[in-house]
Order: sequence, then structure tokens, then C-alpha cells
Amino acid sequence: MKVVVGSSSDRKIGVVEKVFRNLLKKEIIVTGHSAVSGVPETPYDKQTYDGARNRALDSKAIHQADYYIGLESGLVERYGKLYEEAWACVVVKDGKEFYGYSSGLCVPEFIILRMKKLNMEHCDVMTHIEKELGKLPNDTWGTYSGGILAREISLEEALRNALMQAVPNSGSLYSKQ
Repeated sequence: MKVVVGSSSDRKIGVVEKVFRNLLKKEIIVTGHSAVSGVPETPYDKQTYDGARNRALDSKAIHQADYYIGLESGLVERYGKLYEEAWACVVVKDGKEFYGYSSGLCVPEFIILRMKKLNMEHCDVMTHIEKELGKLPNDTWGTYSGGILAREISLEEALRNALMQAVPNSGSLYSKQ
């Protein structure tokens, strides 16, 4: 089975390989493709969903595979708070699309205040803070949580939630038509 991830990120490729192996228990070949997300570096609300879908569809337009995966992290406002969550889009070779998203991790007030004070976007503030505090680069969840949580958790959850629909087991209600 061949899977193309709409990203060249080792983190995202590794997440896809792990989730597919854990859920499907089949031999797979996972490759990455530098797909176009079509959304800002830090997407907000529906842009995160759109970015995941665009990455999967961009990969499908160029490669031959069984599954095309788009993963995108972004921010969403809920109940007066700002959260970071991930969206996954699984496109099957026949064109069917399946979606899942992760739980959200509340963006720390420290980050929000810095965004306002420096008049910078989230991604720029995170780069600034990660350099200033010596945190791991490009891992917002890890930076927020002091290394307890990693962004892979949200990406895995979103992909697992989409993949369960795309490839349901016989006991799943997703397999009932």
C-alpha cells in the first residue's frame, strides 16, 4: 500500500507511518510531497481544514498512491479562548475524502500577550520565544507544555480520527452503509 503525505516534514511523514501501521497493520510505503497548503503559515479556523484538504489534493494531482494525506495545525477561537488543533484529510485513490481533527491545546496567555505587544503573528512570536527561551524549534505544543506534550499528539489524533472513517474495521459503524 502506498501513501503520500502532502508535506516534506519528517514529523508529519513519521506520524502518518505510525498511525497507518498501528491501525491497519499492513506493509506500507510512505513518501512525502512538498504540497501547497494555500493557507497562511498559522491558519485560523476553517483555514486549517482547508490547508489539510489542499495538501492531500495537491499530492493526489501529482502522485499515484492508495491514500493521500494532508495534515495542518492551526488556531481556533472557542468560548473566548484561543486553541491550537490539527486537521487531517485522507483522500482515497477513488477520490473519497475523510476528515478528522484533534483536541485543542489552549494557547498560553503568555503567547497571546506577546502577539499583542510585539504586533506579530503566532508563528513569528513562537520563533522569537523559542529562540529566547531555548525551546525546541517548530514544536508549539512542546513549547507550551514545557516538553510534556509534543505536536505529534495532535497530528496523530487528527489522522487517526479521519483514517477510522476511511478504512473502518468490520465492527465499526463507519463500515455500515
